[in-house]
Amino acid sequence: MTTKLGRISTGPRSKKKTTKAKTKKKEQGTKLGRDLIEAMQEMIAIDRGESKPLRIDRSERTARRLTAEPAPEFYKARVVAVRKRLGVSQPVFARTLNVSTETVKAWEQGKNTPGGPAARLLEITEAYPEIIVKYVREKKL
Repeated sequence: MTTKLGRISTGPRSKKKTTKAKTKKKEQGTKLGRDLIEAMQEMIAIDRGESKPLRIDRSERTARRLTAEPAPEFYKARVVAVRKRLGVSQPVFARTLNVSTETVKAWEQGKNTPGGPAARLLEITEAYPEIIVKYVREKKL
């Protein structure tokens, strides 16, 4: 076809581009189909108890839907009890919690109370002492 601006090609070249685009779209459609079939087979296996789901809860955990309980208050007796349960001295306890020895002493003497992240860390230490104990080891001389 010829126009005032020049010749416009409508030959095989434009058909090849269309064919490649259609082939790519068809391949994507085929892959989507395979993925859907695979997902359905996985769901059937999970339903039959032959397999376990990789993730149970896929919902997003956001502040709009969820909240966290505040960390409990730790008074001096409770701090001492946590440290003694671990069986460590004040300096070792302080290093384990990544605070100064003076901070631990102030907590245990009632001059100060742990707050924020320290209170949460103490709560976790109290509930799961084995997590913290694994960071306590003999000094290398």
